[in-house]
Amino acid sequence: MPMTETQPPPEVDAPKASAPVLTMRSLRMMHLLERIAARFNKAGVPLMVLKGGALNLTLYDRPDARPMADLDLMIRPEDVDQAFALLEELGGLRGEALVREDFFPRFHYEVEYAVGTIYPVKIDLHIRPFRPLRYAQSVPTNALWARAETVSMGRASVLIPSTEDMLLHLTVHAAIHGCARRMWLEDIKLWIETRKERIDWNEFLATVEQCRLALPVRQGLAGIEREFGTVCPQHITQRLLQMRVGWRDRLALWQAPRDAGHPAAHVVVNALCTPGLRFTFGYLRALLFPDKAHMADWYSRRHWGWLPCAHLLRWLGPIVSRLPRVRWLISKTEVRPSPVHGIGVFATRDIGRGEVVARYHGKNVEHDGIYVVWRMDASGHKQRYEITGKLKFLNHSCRPNAQLSGFALLASRPIRAGEEITIKYEGATCTCREQHQEHVVDRPIPSALAG
Repeated sequence: MPMTETQPPPEVDAPKASAPVLTMRSLRMMHLLERIAARFNKAGVPLMVLKGGALNLTLYDRPDARPMADLDLMIRPEDVDQAFALLEELGGLRGEALVREDFFPRFHYEVEYAVGTIYPVKIDLHIRPFRPLRYAQSVPTNALWARAETVSMGRASVLIPSTEDMLLHLTVHAAIHGCARRMWLEDIKLWIETRKERIDWNEFLATVEQCRLALPVRQGLAGIEREFGTVCPQHITQRLLQMRVGWRDRLALWQAPRDAGHPAAHVVVNALCTPGLRFTFGYLRALLFPDKAHMADWYSRRHWGWLPCAHLLRWLGPIVSRLPRVRWLISKTEVRPSPVHGIGVFATRDIGRGEVVARYHGKNVEHDGIYVVWRMDASGHKQRYEITGKLKFLNHSCRPNAQLSGFALLASRPIRAGEEITIKYEGATCTCREQHQEHVVDRPIPSALAG
């Protein structure tokens, strides 16, 4: 059974927290949003805010009224590379790689970033508004952009969907996740109630029909009616019921809330429901033949047959995940939150001095950037290689327990299970506090020279 790109965990309501905690969390996220927006404005890159961030800018007047777990931002397809560079300039750390380097934005709808160290903020950077691959073909690329509205925040400005497009996005998003959170339904109810005089229902219905989103809109509105009663005009509901819905629409929406727990079914449904044979075959090819950077995370040992072993482990992933002993033998490291750095690489077992902790693949790059190592090629010239895979999450320490050599990470002293694995970033002497402030926040270039 093949494993696919990283799936988000099932959505659950945010844990209960006191008003001051919610206020500080929201203020921190909105302050970061202003910083990001200012940087994107300066670079001339359009940036749209979705869901919680957009609602806190337009609908809610108190920072603790609408809790946020992350920031949902959307960019245009042509701005992907520039957006990556801008977020990384701000200290953003990209999430784990998908199955292929081009899987986002061609097939996957978002990529994750974490910005900050002690209390990192998760950013979902969207290239399209909805997850099911079917909507990648049925929803136009300019969806939400054509009628977007500009909103000022401090010294910056961002785009948000128009009144009708915001209602469409919130309703479809709730349906895709099975209307699992009451907060999402409250958002839609309040949006309709506060903007009922401004909503152009004819424009709303035309967009629903054009994008073939009648079924998720109907289910989203039905979820609101179950919780709060009727909030949508009756004639709008009747028009939605009259719109044609096919079996592919029903299958895609039925599977969407189950994606996280059923990755194989997720792939099959995407293949069956997505229009365009060429597009679908490209999607399946990417899943069946991931690049080496992705496979290196499945199998850390290196020998002549490592790649077939990695593919075998990937296909047997659901079985391997239930056998801790096998997982222990395969991988010595895992990526998880770090109490100091936000996110880091940790040992899953004891590792002896001089032992190879992990190996990684790199791609040759012509420019300086984060996660770059230097090494000698066969002719004795230095070349830059960008680290790919889990090891790009390595953090700095003045007293590291590991070092990079070639395309291997070696333990420079014994490392205990559960200990964070760190390296020393080249460039300056420092105390741990100074190095944490100067290097981890700005994500400098970890470098090593192969002997």
